[in-house]
Amino acid sequence: MKKILGIGLAAVCVLGLATGCGASEEQKTMTCTLERKDVTNGYELASTYKVYYTGKAVDKVETVETVTSDDDEILETFKTTLNTTYDSMNKAYGGYTFNVTKKDKEVKSETTIDYSKLDVEQLIKDEPTMKNYVDSKNKITLSGITSMYEAQGATCKK
Repeated sequence: MKKILGIGLAAVCVLGLATGCGASEEQKTMTCTLERKDVTNGYELASTYKVYYTGKAVDKVETVETVTSDDDEILETFKTTLNTTYDSMNKAYGGYTFNVTKKDKEVKSETTIDYSKLDVEQLIKDEPTMKNYVDSKNKITLSGITSMYEAQGATCKK
């Protein structure tokens, strides 16, 4: 009986080591914000990027981009551009869900990029600079996405 108990205990220990003893890293979030006023072209942009990550790898990003302007032509251009961009990215790489709406003096884009569904390898082939933002397993890294957003002028906080 003790021998069976000992084998059972050993099996549980080996299983625990193989699975990390059930301890998994917790998903965390970082929020990046960007505000830009383009007086020359007559619009204001406010963007929020909520980055969900586990360890050093990004799982998904939820974005809200709001463009305000008194010029309806500018708003229509942004609406078309955002829809075209996100639709093209989703068709080429997958992982995008988005909704772009225009109301009054505002265009609002709400987008989720699920990196578990996105074809990162194809993205890197098409955009070689993306290699700077991934790890050896082609996972988008937290440091990579942070530098990407900060290069655009965003401020990021964990």
